[in-house]
Amino acid sequence: MTNLFDYIFYRVYKAYQKRDDTPAVYASGVLSVMQFFILLSVLAIIRLVVDFPIPQKYFVIPIIILLIGINWYKYERDFDFKKLESKWEEENVNQRKWRGWLIVICLIIVVLFPILVGVFK
Repeated sequence: MTNLFDYIFYRVYKAYQKRDDTPAVYASGVLSVMQFFILLSVLAIIRLVVDFPIPQKYFVIPIIILLIGINWYKYERDFDFKKLESKWEEENVNQRKWRGWLIVICLIIVVLFPILVGVFK
């Protein structure tokens, strides 16, 4: 799973590298949002099977802060981007496009899934 998150960070970093001076902040933020919505999707799946009250919105804030902190610690604090770049710089163009679309589709699904479960429940 960490390899997947490393790849997502790498791709978002590369996308923002051309547009901004601090791409690591954006990449870490996008990764944190995606991880949060993955957790929320898991909670929605569990809630489909077992009915329980949804925690209040103030319960969510520490989780988001924790995810941002973990990603900052892993990817921004003394992080060597060249390790990720050497791992995926030889990636085929078609494979890069395909994986890029998969990241976008995955992001859309993990955001929409909890919303759809909430609407239909």
